[in-house]
Amino acid sequence: MAVGGDQHVGGSVVTGSGAVVVDRGGAGPTVVAQPGATVNVYYDGLPQATPKVRDPFEEGRRLQQAEQHEAAIGQFEKAFVAAENDRQRCALHILIGNSFLVTSRLAQAEGRYREALDVALRAKDREGQAVALGNLGNVYFQRGELDKAEEHHKKALAIDEEIGNRLGQAQDLGNLGLVCADRGELDKAEEHLKRVLAIHEEIGNRLGQANALGNLGNIYLQRGELDEAEEHYKKALTIDEEIGNRLGQARTLGNLGLVYASRGELDKAEEHHKKSLSIHQEIGNRLGQARQLGNLGNVYADRGESDKAQEHHKKALTIDEEIGNRLGQAQDLGNLGLLAAERGLVEEARGFLSQAKALYEAIGAGGQGPELAREALQRLGPP
Repeated sequence: MAVGGDQHVGGSVVTGSGAVVVDRGGAGPTVVAQPGATVNVYYDGLPQATPKVRDPFEEGRRLQQAEQHEAAIGQFEKAFVAAENDRQRCALHILIGNSFLVTSRLAQAEGRYREALDVALRAKDREGQAVALGNLGNVYFQRGELDKAEEHHKKALAIDEEIGNRLGQAQDLGNLGLVCADRGELDKAEEHLKRVLAIHEEIGNRLGQANALGNLGNIYLQRGELDEAEEHYKKALTIDEEIGNRLGQARTLGNLGLVYASRGELDKAEEHHKKSLSIHQEIGNRLGQARQLGNLGNVYADRGESDKAQEHHKKALTIDEEIGNRLGQAQDLGNLGLLAAERGLVEEARGFLSQAKALYEAIGAGGQGPELAREALQRLGPP
């Protein structure tokens, strides 16, 4: 029942000349430096800091880029203790939140982003406010709280438009596009994402281009336009490989797996989902692991391997419950319900599907998932 591709969400923490980009990803942000880039963080606040702040900050960035998030958090905390002004504190709160988010610790990420917003408001740092609001929007998006996510992304967009931050505008529009896609508003989502791609091409942001291409691929996949989806995913994968974006590679491999599964090419789909799962495990991305376990479960279900399918969907559900991913839980429950129905386990199927339907309604999700759950319950008949 997991429909649509794994999402690539844009988001900025690091600014100034567009040299460094933060990809907030379906599983959270990782900092990716463009080759040969000059690092600028909040008007060069951290690069021009004294060594006691700058050195642990730079080591933390290196570790974050290497997906070593626990060690990165430790370095950023060291820099935070020595921070010399509120812009530095705001940036470090966000960077710490990013490592929490990419490792699916949503409550901790939300806490750091709220701290960042408070500091940015106190310092009248409009750029910091926009970043914190956008990252909070991504926390709510991952929880399936789409109205709250939309509210925060719109606030971030208003600020980025006010201060003329083109990169921030692209990221905010991309995030709003993903909210629209999750609600099933595909034309509106496509419109947002095409604007995003145009901005990233204009400013030469290759990571942003890869994310936008991947998200457009998701729209085409949801529409059933498989050749168009595959073309966009392959373009995204090429860029992600060239810039060394492991999280992007994992997402795009999983998305290609969905294309092949939709065509009935199950061996090819399994291969891509396993590659994606392996990368997500390597970088500690639990949200991505849950998604790929669910996708593998669907492949096994399509093959008629019911026990294997159930095992993978239950593993996915366990992870999604642990990290508070309500949309993922709804998809996992729906998948388990459909599987039980195919086995003739009517009451078990009704229980899973009812829970899925209630969760979808609670988070305001649109698209194929809620529709499948409703239709399956109707077919089962009244209790």
